[in-house]
Order: sequence, then structure tokens, then C-alpha cells
Amino acid sequence: MEMTSTQRLILANQYKLMGLLEPENAQKYARLEAIVKGGFSRELKELDSEFTNISLEECQTVLDTLEMFKALQVSYNNLDDKSGVTEHRLQFTGYCAVREKKYLSYLRFITGVEGKYEEFMRCKHGCDSQTPMWDKYTKMLDVWRTCPHGYHLSIQEIQNILNA
Repeated sequence: MEMTSTQRLILANQYKLMGLLEPENAQKYARLEAIVKGGFSRELKELDSEFTNISLEECQTVLDTLEMFKALQVSYNNLDDKSGVTEHRLQFTGYCAVREKKYLSYLRFITGVEGKYEEFMRCKHGCDSQTPMWDKYTKMLDVWRTCPHGYHLSIQEIQNILNA
């Protein structure tokens, strides 16, 4: 993380203030203040890992994934014959908090801050799938996009998407 002296001073002061505002975390903030003031490259890199960068395309893919799961659930609920697919399979599982942190962070922003797709926050473990899901969702999206009626899927189309 590259910072000017002014930026370091501002950040160090913010950590000092946070330590005063949250006495239970004062030790943590004192450590962070010392790292920033000292300009310790190794530890600054650790701080940098707290920040994520997610591209416009990645944001759109997360939104498209949520929309696809909405379409799957709406379509499933409108079917008379639901044999071959259980409701459990239609549940959105989220993203891996370790390997897909930026996607999970964006998901939580979209659902928590923006208030969209809140129905998906019912996934277990705070939508931490505990296994990478990005590639699976991308394959599912490819199949969903070939369906002529995105929100009126047949049981066969639902199965094809889930099995992608």
C-alpha cells in the first residue's frame, strides 16, 4: 500500500481516534497506528489485503447470479409438476469467504446496504458457501442465458441450469 506522509498521518490519527471510541479494541488500533506511522511495508501489505477491488463485470455477474436464482425460484413456484428438483437445490449458497471474499463482500453490500435480493440472505453461514462457487455460477448463467423465457423456466430448463 503506497501512501503519502499526509495520508499516513490522517490514517494514523483515525486509528488513534478509533482506539478512544472503542476501548475494547484499543490494542488493535494502537497496533495499526504504529504500523501506519512506522511505514512498515510488510504490515502495510497486510492492511492492504483488507481492501477488495471488484470490476464492473464482476459486479454485474454477481447481480446476474442473484437475478438467475430469483428466476429459478419464481419459475419453480409457478410449476405444477415439480418432480425432479427439490426446493433445497434452488437455494443460493453464496460465495466462499476465504477465496471469493470480494464477491461475498459485494453480495452483502447489495443485500444489506442496498436492500436488494434480501431473500438470498437466508443462506446459511452468512452466505459463506465455504467452497468456491464463482465458476459454478458462471456456468449456470451461461445455460440460463440460452433459455428463451428467463422467468418462465420449465422443469427441464431448471434442471439444466442446476446441473451446469
